[in-house]
Amino acid sequence: MAQHLSRRGFLGIAGAGVASAALAGCGFAPPSSSGTGGGNNALTFRWWGGNARNDAYQKAVKIFTDKTGIAVTTQYSGYDGYFDKLNTEFAGGNPPDIFQMDTALVSTYAGRNVLTDLGTYVPGTIGLDTLYAPVRGAGTVKGKTYGVPSGSGNAPVLYDKTLFDQLKISPPTNDWTWQDFGTIATEVSKAWGPDKYGALDASKDHSGALQPWLRQRGKDLYTADQTLGFGPDDLTEWFTFWDGLRKAGAICPPTLLSNTDAATGNHPFITGQIAMTTGWGLAQMQPLTQHELKLVVVPRANGKTGQAPSGGVLLCIPVKSKNPEGAAKLINFFLNDDDAIKTMKLQRGLPPSDKAKNLLAPTATAPEKADMDFGEYVAAQVAKDALPTAPTAPPGYGDVKTALDSAAKQVAFGKMSIAAGVTQFFSDAKTALANAK
Repeated sequence: MAQHLSRRGFLGIAGAGVASAALAGCGFAPPSSSGTGGGNNALTFRWWGGNARNDAYQKAVKIFTDKTGIAVTTQYSGYDGYFDKLNTEFAGGNPPDIFQMDTALVSTYAGRNVLTDLGTYVPGTIGLDTLYAPVRGAGTVKGKTYGVPSGSGNAPVLYDKTLFDQLKISPPTNDWTWQDFGTIATEVSKAWGPDKYGALDASKDHSGALQPWLRQRGKDLYTADQTLGFGPDDLTEWFTFWDGLRKAGAICPPTLLSNTDAATGNHPFITGQIAMTTGWGLAQMQPLTQHELKLVVVPRANGKTGQAPSGGVLLCIPVKSKNPEGAAKLINFFLNDDDAIKTMKLQRGLPPSDKAKNLLAPTATAPEKADMDFGEYVAAQVAKDALPTAPTAPPGYGDVKTALDSAAKQVAFGKMSIAAGVTQFFSDAKTALANAK
């Protein structure tokens, strides 16, 4: 999922509370809201997500209010424009009391001094001890906790098994390679017919495709000293791979990519236009279709999966939250309350603790159980890979993702050559990282 954290957005945050009017025209649809505010005890809570996540949050928040008496006004939207809207509110000094954050962006926001150090509430109000140790530090920046993880994530490929069966094509398996990926995608496209494609064009997929591809080759997105961990030759090879698939008709055209950042009925995987996609698990996608869906790991290279498990999404409290104590209670509720765990299920990632896993396993649906089993498989593969832990994404990460998204799409639309796209990316990415220091 792409995160759009524009430099102009953070110019507003850094500007002593002066709102950036430029962000107002970024095409963000006003978020939906529900709930009843009232009094100093109330909270405003914002997140992004598809319908299933939104419904789960709404039910969980109602349980929280019933148990604590703290009223919560909920604000939610699609992914596009989420951070632009948030940046505008930070700049104006009126952010929500608690909000959902991308794990990889927390260092950027923490570096701007707009997030509350949650150490004040740990362990008194927020109990982190139930979390798996590798997940626990996902929201930590320079030794301080700025966000609490909600789950763990990996880099899967989701495929439509019903379609593969109908086409009588052997589906991918967990030992497949990038060459296998191209062969299968091409075969599906040819057998399926006009305007149908074997796979999503994932050339812009920063962490769900490019990162494992790099790690399989002994590199990574970033280095420990927070610089880019790969070079022009690597990105040239990456873009060239996808360009070949594009010319073969094996992957979707760039015009279909606008609906791929949320698990909704508009995603081309759900509308029946592509047979394989990166970025999503079964719990999010299976309820949207009658077709049977299955998971495999991103294709391998050099025998390695290159997986870099993440902390899922985080919950953070702004420095200017009007009710930080109440927000901390809500974070702990999502983390440790039995009813909250059962209500949210896997909508924010795989279970981040044995407690969550044990609560969910007995009543897990088939897709949820498959997601959890897949997570355990990936964990075993990570141990087998024996690769270094992926370095924490540096401040400016969001703009680097935007730079990759832009360059990949320019190449896909034929507006830039591969060489020009590579040059543009490294120019934009290095500027973004420099400006974020």
